[in-house]
Amino acid sequence: MDFIITTTRNNQEELRPVAKRWSNALQVPFIYREDWNLDRMLDEYEVKAALLASAKGAKVYCNGHKFAYHPSMAKLRIENIKKGGTDHLVEIMGLKPGMRILDCTLGLAADAVVASYAVGATGKVVGLERETLLHFTVQQGLKNYEAKDGDLVAAMRRIVAINADAEIFLKTRTEEYDVIYFDPMFETPVKKSSNMEPLRDLAYNKPLTRDLVDLALTRAPMVVVKERYIKYLRDLGCTDFGGGKYSSVKYGIRYR
Repeated sequence: MDFIITTTRNNQEELRPVAKRWSNALQVPFIYREDWNLDRMLDEYEVKAALLASAKGAKVYCNGHKFAYHPSMAKLRIENIKKGGTDHLVEIMGLKPGMRILDCTLGLAADAVVASYAVGATGKVVGLERETLLHFTVQQGLKNYEAKDGDLVAAMRRIVAINADAEIFLKTRTEEYDVIYFDPMFETPVKKSSNMEPLRDLAYNKPLTRDLVDLALTRAPMVVVKERYIKYLRDLGCTDFGGGKYSSVKYGIRYR
């Protein structure tokens, strides 16, 4: 057990039924909050994090920080596309309406939301997240987050978020995709990318392997990997590369 389920201190009575439903669904213990400090609760139950039922939905407490789902840079990227701007991921994947995309490392779903907007209602974006707590929190956000931009909301709602290990999923499912995407956890954090830092200990950080990329190519004619080092991407068999001229992040591409 890596986490427990409880409520925020405010509105505990109203939120307990919600927390208990989550507890039953996830098979994770529900703990009465009362006046307990969250750090004390984590120490008491020897877990890394707590999933909190709050008046605004699911929140995670980990490493002294609270996290609630937000579309983050996806919102700005979609706004930029609408204004006629470009998006590196959309360009590199060649995303068009109707395409089917598999994001094997959903994380906070920013790339998946942009991809979902680009492929539209006739396309499909499936996102895999291995870690249950991160998957549940992001899935809840994709289902319930409200924004003024109806296109952003529609893109979020269309994403199919699945709690699954990418290797097992690719070995046991037969669906075909146009592009499969990997954004593995960087070994060294990017200081400007602070959204993921409170959840870093919860994220799956096993390195991406060439074998897994090979496996992905049995389900799609194109695999795209996001990283910072070209050597790493070459080791995975990538032959083409893209990304912003002044960006430290690069995209490696492999074709079937």
